[in-house]
Amino acid sequence: MQAEKCRIESTINLTYVESGSTVNRMIRLGDIEKRLQQQRQDDVKQLRSNYAKQNKLRPYQLRLRDLENDAKLREERLRRVVALIGEEKFHDLRKQMAVGNDVSKGIALAMDGELPLWLAMKAIVEQVPEIQVVELQDALAHFGKKASRQSVESALASHKEAFETIRRGRNKFVSLKR
Repeated sequence: MQAEKCRIESTINLTYVESGSTVNRMIRLGDIEKRLQQQRQDDVKQLRSNYAKQNKLRPYQLRLRDLENDAKLREERLRRVVALIGEEKFHDLRKQMAVGNDVSKGIALAMDGELPLWLAMKAIVEQVPEIQVVELQDALAHFGKKASRQSVESALASHKEAFETIRRGRNKFVSLKR
């Protein structure tokens, strides 16, 4: 009987411990649910505030993107012009920095070796509404880019996305695609 009483007491003790744990778990789950709802309310409130701020800033963001795109186009064109005319005709920022001049407001471009023929052609054609292929070849020669008629024709054929060619009688004219 003593062993049976011991088993009953241990069962009662285990039942008490388990019921205590169950109650605590339910209380904690209830607390967690309250916290989750509070978190959801705070997040919704903050998201509304963020969206309102984003909507106020959207025009400035669009303007910044437009300015960045414009700057990228101008830098590309400037690289073509500088490479075609020759870098020695422009101020060398490295020399200016070595002397100690302030070059923080200067515009520096990284030049990547020699300008491909089609980019040199594009730099020239950008300056006129249209140009005859023979005149384009002469302009290239003037800027130190010796190019045969065949190489000019090949560049025009290879870069149809950039150039538009028009025949008028025996003459062939080049312009930029719009």
